[in-house]
Amino acid sequence: MKKQMYTTALAMMASLQAFAGGFLTNTNQNAAFGRNFSQEAMIDVLATYANPAGVAFLTPGWHFALSNQSAIQTRTIDSWFVDPQQGAFLMGTANGQRNTSSIKRFEGKSKAAVIPSFDIAYVQDRWSLGFHFGVVGGGGKCEFSDGLGSFESKVAMLPSVVNAFVGNNDVKGYSLDTYMRGRQYFFGGQLNGTYKVTPNLSVALGLRAVHATNNYYGYVSNMSAVLADGTTMSVHDYLQPALTQLATAIPQAAPLMTEVSKIVGDVRLNCDQTGWGLTPIIGIDWRINDHWNVAAKYEFKTRLRLRNESGESASGSVLAQLEEWEDGKRVEADIPAILTAGVQYSPIQTVRVNLGGHLYFDKQATQYNHREELLDGQSWEILTGAEYDLKDWLTISAGWQHTHYGLGDNSKYITDMSFVTSSNSVGLGARFHVSKNVALDVSYFKTFYQHYDRYQEDYNDIKSNFGSLLSGIQQNVGLIAQGIAAEDVSAGVNPAEDPRIQIIQGLDNRVNALTTASTPGNDRFCRTNDVIGLGIVVNF
Repeated sequence: MKKQMYTTALAMMASLQAFAGGFLTNTNQNAAFGRNFSQEAMIDVLATYANPAGVAFLTPGWHFALSNQSAIQTRTIDSWFVDPQQGAFLMGTANGQRNTSSIKRFEGKSKAAVIPSFDIAYVQDRWSLGFHFGVVGGGGKCEFSDGLGSFESKVAMLPSVVNAFVGNNDVKGYSLDTYMRGRQYFFGGQLNGTYKVTPNLSVALGLRAVHATNNYYGYVSNMSAVLADGTTMSVHDYLQPALTQLATAIPQAAPLMTEVSKIVGDVRLNCDQTGWGLTPIIGIDWRINDHWNVAAKYEFKTRLRLRNESGESASGSVLAQLEEWEDGKRVEADIPAILTAGVQYSPIQTVRVNLGGHLYFDKQATQYNHREELLDGQSWEILTGAEYDLKDWLTISAGWQHTHYGLGDNSKYITDMSFVTSSNSVGLGARFHVSKNVALDVSYFKTFYQHYDRYQEDYNDIKSNFGSLLSGIQQNVGLIAQGIAAEDVSAGVNPAEDPRIQIIQGLDNRVNALTTASTPGNDRFCRTNDVIGLGIVVNF
C-alpha cells in the first residue's frame, strides 16, 4: 500500500522534531547551541558531540557539562479536498464541531519541558576520552486533537459511497470522532577516543549506540451519515437495510455486505516500537594557530530496525491496512550518514566567529518501502555563530542557521502527520562565568519555517485506495450478473428484462462512477519552533 493511505498515515504520525537537522537527526545537543549554532570547530567539552577531535585541545583534566532544553512547537496543515471553495470538508463534523470552511486547519501541538544532554571528557597530553548522551533523533511528542486531513478525507468520501450503495442522494454530510498522538525518542550514548598526532592536529574515533522508543495511539470512530433532514445515523446502521434488501432480492449478493462493512469499521491503533543501532564516527581537528581552527566529522549511516508491538488495530477495514504496523514486524528506519565541517576564527582573544556546514545523506538511509526514493535530493545546512567576551564574567553570542530539505515540488515523501520544511533559525544567549571553573549557559532560538504547498490530483491516493476495495466489489457484482444471466438463458428468459440484472447493473454503474470521480486536494504545511536552553559547564 502507498504511504498516503489513511491507515499507514494513522500509524506514521511521527513526533515533532524539536531540533534542527536531518529527517531523523537532532544536531543541537546542548544549551549553548541556541546561542551559537556553528559548533563544528568549537573547542569545548560541549564539542564532545559536534567536534570530538577538538576535545584534545582542552586543558588536561576532567571536563563536565549538563544541559536541558525546553521546546514548544506547532504543526499546522491547511487542507482542502475536491474543491477549495465548496470542498468535501464543508460537509463534515469532527468531534462534535461542524466544519465551517472547505479549507480546514489541522493543528498539532507539542511541548517538551525536559530534553537533557550530558558531556564528560578526560584530557591528557596526547590521549583523551569523551562521552556524550542526548536525544539524537525524534525528540518529542505531538497531539492532533482533531485528527488530520489524511484521516478525514477518507471519511469525507462516505456520503458518495453510501449514496452509491443505497441508490439515492439522501446523505448530505458526515461526522466522525478522531484523535492522534505520537511519541518518538532516539536516545544516543556516544564514546569517543581522541589522539593528538601533532601539537596542532588531532583525530578522533567514536561509536554511538542509539536506542529508539516510539509509541503511536489514535482512532477514527463513530463514522456517521448526516441525512438531508439533518438527522445523523451510524453509517453501518444506515447501510444495513439497503444491503439486506439487496441480499433478499438477490441472495448471491449477500457477501457484498461483508465487503462494504470494511469501509465503515472503526479504526484504532496502539503501537509501540523499539530498536537499536550503532553509529561509527570519525573526526579531525587542525588548530592552525591561535586565530584559526578547522575541523570535520563524518557519522556513518545508522542501520536501525524497529520492532512493532501492536495492541489495538482494525485490520480488515479500508481505513486500517496496517501492513507496516503489524505486531512483531520489523520496520526499516535508518538514520542518515552526516558529513560536517567548520572553521573558527578568532581575530582577537575575546572574539570567536564560527562557520559550518552539514550534509545529510538522506537518500541513502533506508526507510520502510524505500520511502527515501521519493526525495528529490539530500538535505544540507549552513550555520554561523559569533561570541564576544564582553566581561571577564560574561560572554554574549548569537547565531543563524539555514536548513534546506531535498523535497522537490509536490513531494510524496512528506505527509501531514510527519513533515519538515526548509527553514531559518536565529538564536542568542550568554555564558556566565560564575567562577574560574564553572560557567552557566542560557540560550533561546526560534525557527522560521517556509510554507510548503503540495497539490495532488488524487488527494492522499483516495481514488486508488477506495478503488482497490471497490474493484473487488465490482468483480463480485460482475460475477453475480453473469450467474443471473446464465440462469435466465437456461430458463429461456431475456436477461435484459430481469429486474435483478437491472439492480445489479445500476449498482455497478454507481460504484464505477466512484472510482472515476475527480479527487484533487492540497495541503499547505507550516510549523513553529521555540527552544529555551539552560546548561552548566565545569572544568576540574
